[in-house]
Amino acid sequence: MPSSKSYHRLHQKVITRPGAVERLAELRKETLAEIELQEIRGVLKLSQTDLAEAMGITQSAVSQFERGDDILISTLDNYVQGLGATLRISAVFEGDEEETVIPIQIGSKTR
Repeated sequence: MPSSKSYHRLHQKVITRPGAVERLAELRKETLAEIELQEIRGVLKLSQTDLAEAMGITQSAVSQFERGDDILISTLDNYVQGLGATLRISAVFEGDEEETVIPIQIGSKTR
């Protein structure tokens, strides 16, 4: 039977390579940017029907929203609230030495 290395030992070997930590951080960032809304809903074990009920819309509208390319922030906010989360939007300004993150407030603060 072939021997197998533990994940921890393999991880330690990988991160000791020059530049590995930076490459892994970039891959992590790219992976998070590619997560689609329906994947988040699926992880939370919510059907489109469950989410539609929480949002006060139809299942068909949830389906159309998840397939859409250009969405309204208010609709995204409603979707995220239906998932039980809070939508936060930030503007990120990248400088030479650091980045500046500024939270963007949309609408009234009283919700």
